[in-house]
Amino acid sequence: MKRRDIIKRGLRNLKRNRSRSVLTVLALSVGALTLVLTLGLSNALENTIKTQFEDVTNLVMSVSLTAEGDQENMNVPEYDSDAKTVYSIQEGPDGGKEVQLITKDQLDDFLQISGVKRTWPAYDVKLEYIRLSESDTKYVINTVQEQSYNKTEVLSGIYPVDWKDTDIVLSDSYADSFGLSKEDMIGKEVVVGYFGKGTTVLEKAFTISAVLESGMGFGPRMGVASSGIVTLSIDTLASIYQDQKIETPGYNEFLSANVLIESTDIEEQVKNDITAINGKYSVTSISDLTELISSVLGTITLGLSAFSGVALFVAAFGIINTQLMSVFERTKEIGLLKSLGMPNRKVRSLFSYEAIIIGVIGALVGTGIAYATQAFVNNVFKEKLADIGFVNGVLNIAVSDVLMVVAGLGLLSWIAGVIPARKAQKLDPIQALREE
Repeated sequence: MKRRDIIKRGLRNLKRNRSRSVLTVLALSVGALTLVLTLGLSNALENTIKTQFEDVTNLVMSVSLTAEGDQENMNVPEYDSDAKTVYSIQEGPDGGKEVQLITKDQLDDFLQISGVKRTWPAYDVKLEYIRLSESDTKYVINTVQEQSYNKTEVLSGIYPVDWKDTDIVLSDSYADSFGLSKEDMIGKEVVVGYFGKGTTVLEKAFTISAVLESGMGFGPRMGVASSGIVTLSIDTLASIYQDQKIETPGYNEFLSANVLIESTDIEEQVKNDITAINGKYSVTSISDLTELISSVLGTITLGLSAFSGVALFVAAFGIINTQLMSVFERTKEIGLLKSLGMPNRKVRSLFSYEAIIIGVIGALVGTGIAYATQAFVNNVFKEKLADIGFVNGVLNIAVSDVLMVVAGLGLLSWIAGVIPARKAQKLDPIQALREE
């Protein structure tokens, strides 16, 4: 009997007891459905993260200096007026840690490293208000950002490449406050007010170069319409820092610093050169963040897939039960086939193929339901998903994942069918023909 004939006979045998076969297929399809949806969710999360970071460059790295001392000692240290150590929660793969303040002189050391174009500290400045130059009405500044070396999408204007001290970029939330359209804001002169030393209020004039969308990026955007975000050049922030901090305690000492490199190809080399200066330097970049996120997503996907695996493992017992019942019901048929000369391996193949067919059908049914679920969720909740960052939908089922699930279920079903197949193979043809 040829393989094609064995497969056809297997399909006919599954139709003999349709209800039992259907229930077994449904049990497998549930496991396949959850597994495909899990993989689809993982793909959507990875694509969303890539979308959020696709315009973010690895040219800028953040450097902090880990504090000296016994990191395992949980006692509160004695006060030392000369100590340059603070406790700070750093954002990055290392999480929270105790850091030592970085000085201007230490930043100059980084400039000696090959491939480093520029260094600057994380300036801590506070701006009080912003107003149009021809108006006395002042508006709050919630967030101050430094110029970005990333590709930045704007709603109007042109994001500066070569920043001038008079350039300023505002969030679109200021448009309604100023009573202007986003387009009319470009070229307008604004005045930013901030405290210098003491209670003296200083003002600087700027020209609006571009308008950015408020709340861009991954995550909910609720409440961002009232947020005032201002972006200034690094040199401007340095000037304001001078006005606010000069001759004050902690002047020219910073929690962290930034290093601009010439190419992403030398990222690891620059990291090694910085740590060679001082082994306490901790250097992080966007690539470290993306690796961390990918690792977390991989762990979550593995955990969710394990739950799907439990469902499939239980369904495998359904295949064993279905095939064992089939062996009992077809004992005389098996005996007749063996007495007519069918080899044991063909008898074994007959039941093995039936188990594989059940697994593949279950996988296809589960995959079909998964695709239908993907279309429904991504289309019906499209706007809500976009608001929380899922621009391309919360499910993204890949063909490769489907093929992997189908092949995996086929293999699982074949393994589950081994016991019934071996039992059918070992039947004595004479005793089988006498079976009532």
